[in-house]
Amino acid sequence: MNTLFGLVSGTALGVLSMYVLDPIAGRRRRAQARDKLIRFQRQAREAAAVTARDLKNRTLGILAERRAAVSGDHVDGAILTERVRSKLGFLVRHPSAIEVRASEGRVTLSGPVLADEVQQLIRGVESVRGVRDVENRLEVHEKPDDVPALQGETEKPTGQRLDIFQGRWSPSTRFLIGGTGAALLLSANRYPNGLAPLSALLGVGCLVYGLTQRAPRRKGRSATSNDNRAETEAAAGGWTA
Repeated sequence: MNTLFGLVSGTALGVLSMYVLDPIAGRRRRAQARDKLIRFQRQAREAAAVTARDLKNRTLGILAERRAAVSGDHVDGAILTERVRSKLGFLVRHPSAIEVRASEGRVTLSGPVLADEVQQLIRGVESVRGVRDVENRLEVHEKPDDVPALQGETEKPTGQRLDIFQGRWSPSTRFLIGGTGAALLLSANRYPNGLAPLSALLGVGCLVYGLTQRAPRRKGRSATSNDNRAETEAAAGGWTA
């Protein structure tokens, strides 16, 4: 095994030396490698800064939500209205058709909506932090027909999905999934023989997904729109106090 490893290592080192020290193209190749290294270092610094900022914002947001849930603080009507409106894109096909008014924790919904979206809309609004009651004044339509605000064929939203089920992951999710993968990969040799390969396989998978942002993406304009809305909300924090 040591002989084989030495042979492979020596061959790889020889090929690398020939590639880099080539008398004709070696200088250009070294310059390209140096430029790529500098670019990688810059991108790594930027990614680390973005991830740290995203982790900080999400942590502060979670803490703010927990404090608000425990203390039951009063939420201003304008703020509550914006919170509800930020969720509409995940709940109905035509969020701009819904009118939202909020006061003292009571949210009033009005405007045209399709019948198959009503229950999802009500439940989604009820789950918004600060909402105590929802008054339904919606105009329910079985089909769009001649309702101008309901025109345009789009897929029915399925609610706000977890970050890992979106087309693009937030920096925090990438960091956590990638970190978990690295931990599983490094600790694989500590598990019994039957679990070590499984731990290594899961570690490699998580690490690759964390680095490449690979996640299931739904086809269609609606899915992309919802993903973008989710990313925008996550980037903004979504934690308006």
